[in-house]
Amino acid sequence: MKWQMPIGVDNFFDIRSKHYYFVDKTDFIRQLIDGHSAVTLITRPQRFGKTLTLSMLEYFFSIEKEAQSRHLFDGLAIDRAGADYMAHRGQYPVLFLSLKDLKDLTWPQMLQSLSSWISYWFIDHDYLADSPSVNPDLRRRFLALKQQASGQNEMQLALALLVKMMHQHFGKPVILLIDEYDAPIQQAWEHGFYTECIAFMKQFLGSVLKGNRDLDFAVLTGVLRVAKESIFSNLNNLDVCSVMDAAYREVIGFTPQEVAQMAEDLTMAEALPDLKKWYDGYLFGGAEIYNPWSIINFFRHGEVGDYWVNTSGNGIIREMLRHVTADTEGDLLALLQGCQVTALIREGVIYEDIGHDTDALYTMLLTTGYLTAVSRRRGIGGIRCELVIPNREVQDIYRFEILDKMRGRYSVSRLETEPGKRVRPL
Repeated sequence: MKWQMPIGVDNFFDIRSKHYYFVDKTDFIRQLIDGHSAVTLITRPQRFGKTLTLSMLEYFFSIEKEAQSRHLFDGLAIDRAGADYMAHRGQYPVLFLSLKDLKDLTWPQMLQSLSSWISYWFIDHDYLADSPSVNPDLRRRFLALKQQASGQNEMQLALALLVKMMHQHFGKPVILLIDEYDAPIQQAWEHGFYTECIAFMKQFLGSVLKGNRDLDFAVLTGVLRVAKESIFSNLNNLDVCSVMDAAYREVIGFTPQEVAQMAEDLTMAEALPDLKKWYDGYLFGGAEIYNPWSIINFFRHGEVGDYWVNTSGNGIIREMLRHVTADTEGDLLALLQGCQVTALIREGVIYEDIGHDTDALYTMLLTTGYLTAVSRRRGIGGIRCELVIPNREVQDIYRFEILDKMRGRYSVSRLETEPGKRVRPL
């Protein structure tokens, strides 16, 4: 069989029904069934497969997609796990939303976009407006939001309302999946309306995630772990699984074994040394991970290259680089020569610290995939890590997106340092 490479395809049904090559990650479903937190947040760099992962969960658990999913999981890891696990397929109301397209430049524009998206979500669940199982007062609020006739206060509670109505209609609590939850927050910070956006999102997400009896469990994905005190305050049931954590470490991204199998299936095993050099090197919770976007593009085009460049915005990193000290600039240059840099990683990003806190820069570079941690030791105030550029592709991107911003400030001789280790005072 000649496989298609799923470049830009993040719908699980399309992947499985149209002969795209699929790396089986359905053991994640087994792990969630065996034991999940009330709210799980998984943070990974852009283009690592977060959307496809949530789409997979939606098609497995959704009662509304039961007919479509009947054979999608045949022969996969969750199917091989046994009938007890497959008995969960198609048994739950599932709400899957994405916030990744909220890219407005002002708060009034974003608020209008949010109103439109809420209306679209409600239209997708229009059956709730006529459901005899749903409280009539809730149905009236539903119609107002669907018709974009509600104010900001009602919009902030829209997600909680939709989940409550689904619970009443189906008679079962809801599984909530939110993709790129932090996208509007990043956009707001970059364009100067962070305060308004974070206040809205705190209520919008908090009202549905905090102690909600209408919720079975929730899985959120994003790039950054926004500080708990800024958006997830009083949310004591949040389980954060970042690039530093062992939980679900192999769920997003490709393992060496998966890349080797892929190369064998596509009769390109001779490319494995180049793939390792160009796209390997990430360590998520200690597990070795390849960049899946770049791997898929390699097998599509048949040659190595910088496929990950310009796949995500970097406005926050640009702002950080405007404020770096001379010592930090030296560290950034040394990284390009293969040096390790020691830094204190504090994963709860406080946006107000961006531009004023060197640790925030290294935390951001680690979280967004420009660096990886080859060692770690927990200490006071965070985790002390040895950081490196993970692979050849990121080295090229690093040169274009980071080093070029400091071009002209150093002589060529300063760039020709020997590989080694730089330790920044902590």
